[in-house]
Amino acid sequence: MKKLLSIASFFIIFFIQAQEKITLTKGEITIPIGKKILFKPEIKDNKIINFQVIKEENAAEEIDIFEMLDDFKKDNVKDNSIEITFSEAQMMASTIYALILVQKTGKQLVFKAKIRLKGNSSYQPTSIMPAASNAVHVEQWKDTIDSIILYDFELN
Repeated sequence: MKKLLSIASFFIIFFIQAQEKITLTKGEITIPIGKKILFKPEIKDNKIINFQVIKEENAAEEIDIFEMLDDFKKDNVKDNSIEITFSEAQMMASTIYALILVQKTGKQLVFKAKIRLKGNSSYQPTSIMPAASNAVHVEQWKDTIDSIILYDFELN
């Protein structure tokens, strides 16, 4: 019986840890809530086909959206970097779930997204607006989301 409990515990721990990591596959990123990633995309014919991770970290504290927007300094850098934060955030004393993206490709970034609500096993499509270069792009939801998949990245 102890052996069975040990094996079950191992699989539960493994499953929980697997959910907390950012996963990258060709042209697709899965980001759990509370994560921040900086990467350089591999671009072919204005499509992002792969990613090189530069930095990955936890976004443990809730982000104050208005403070973050106020602190943002626009520049004209075009280094092809993309920074994505998916975290709980505060907006006018309400908790929201926010995807914050700053991309420096020099072009508009268009992509698609699917979200997984807490307690659900499947992802559902959600609408996303195009992201301008060298600007803060914020998408927000009131639903409790535990992860998001971003895919079909194109530069216009």
